[in-house]
Amino acid sequence: MPKFYAVDALDLKNGDYCICPVENREETGFIASLCPHNYPDEAPPPIYPKIIRKATAEEIEKWKLLKIRERKTIAICRQKALDHNLIIKVTDVRFDDANNKIIFHFTADKRVDFRDLVRDLAGTLHSRIELWQIGVRDEARQIDGLGICGQRLCCAAFLKDFKPVTIRLAKNQDIFLSPNKLSGCCGRLMCCLSYEEDFYRELSQNAPPIGAMVRTQNNIQGVVIERNLLMETYIIQDAEENKYTTNQSQIVDFQPPEKPVTGMNDEESEEGEISEDENIPAQGQEPESHS
Repeated sequence: MPKFYAVDALDLKNGDYCICPVENREETGFIASLCPHNYPDEAPPPIYPKIIRKATAEEIEKWKLLKIRERKTIAICRQKALDHNLIIKVTDVRFDDANNKIIFHFTADKRVDFRDLVRDLAGTLHSRIELWQIGVRDEARQIDGLGICGQRLCCAAFLKDFKPVTIRLAKNQDIFLSPNKLSGCCGRLMCCLSYEEDFYRELSQNAPPIGAMVRTQNNIQGVVIERNLLMETYIIQDAEENKYTTNQSQIVDFQPPEKPVTGMNDEESEEGEISEDENIPAQGQEPESHS
């Protein structure tokens, strides 16, 4: 998974292999892209961990062999899961050779009893095995990628914790409730829906909601069928179905609708009301097994 590091005084270029700190260990990686950053004085640059040094030829060869080993081991785990009739998606593997341990992460639609799989893998790979079930958001963070905005996924770039994201956030922002357009690469509601929630709540405090009956300074009365909270503009439809565009400053009185208008069909409503923050926490691993 790509990560940001500070180059500091090292002479590096794209494609160079180097040794980087990862949690409490050191790992080999390569420079995917050098990104110069210029920050204004009022916005100090973020503190990134520093690259330790360039990798030696021996470390580079060891890293390449490790990648081959990872691909083979994941293929074995996936085949073993099929043999045990387990519907899981193995996302990655990490080797802890110091403790003779292999750690797998996987996703699944529900809780999985993988005890038999652990014993089978331990006998095949001759190592202690840990399997951890993670949520789809964690999977997206590990795989990484680009969102529909063209930027790197927030979960991989800077988000540390996953906060609840529900369809209510989209409703508060008057976004058309289409699950296909509101879902991120992980299939859940996009994390960015929560970024401007407080601002939209503030804007909507004194604003007529969609479906409200309003009266303007020009004595036009009608129902709000569309609004733009940021521009403070509204489209009003009167009894003769004539449509007018007006500003919030021109509205002198309004009556909220008896029932909130969401602008979505029943199918979307049933699906959308479900909280999309149902991340499956990492399950406890099976007691370490020996071959």
